[in-house]
Amino acid sequence: MQQHLLTAIILLPVVGALATVAYSFLPSKRESNYKWIALGFSVVDFALSLLLVRGIGAGTKDFRFVEDVLWIGSIGAHYHLGVDGISLWLVLLTTLLMPIAILSSWTAIQKRQLSYYLFLLLLSSAMVGVFVSLDLLLFYLFFEASLVPMFFLIGIWGGERRIYAAVKFFIYTSVGSLLMLVAIISLYYIFGTFIIHNSPEINTAAFKEIFFQLFAE
Repeated sequence: MQQHLLTAIILLPVVGALATVAYSFLPSKRESNYKWIALGFSVVDFALSLLLVRGIGAGTKDFRFVEDVLWIGSIGAHYHLGVDGISLWLVLLTTLLMPIAILSSWTAIQKRQLSYYLFLLLLSSAMVGVFVSLDLLLFYLFFEASLVPMFFLIGIWGGERRIYAAVKFFIYTSVGSLLMLVAIISLYYIFGTFIIHNSPEINTAAFKEIFFQLFAE
């Protein structure tokens, strides 16, 4: 179980999203039950993420719960996950905030509840993936995946200027994502790998390039 704990934490919200969609096809479905399904899966996901605390200290720099599977052999891309003393708290914060977000919108969301809770669960999964990725290409894909539900959440359930905010969000993130992709490809051609923690040079360069593009967004 511990060997694939990070994958389980990432996939559980996706399973919850699929369960929500499956429930919508039942003849006896009730609109108010979507929130209960989303809340249940998000609470279980948070409880599952607490198991990470047992296997890693808050200050350790070593990665734990590592999963490393060759994904795209032609370019050396890996499905490579792991947590250290920093990313541990980011994962816990993400899984904790999700049930809080669902509870805070318990009575506020009355229309399109299926879509709303679907996007929230998918966003949770993608954000956890961002924090535990040890492969730059995998990190980029998770990051891009997090932008899609965020765009719809802003555009559909935002404030009075939600369309303007969603369009602006799309423009800024598209430009920033393109620059980040260029930075990742450049690092791959320089160092010949997407794995960011095998070499101090790769780690430092990746940190500077990626976070420059993130703040540029």
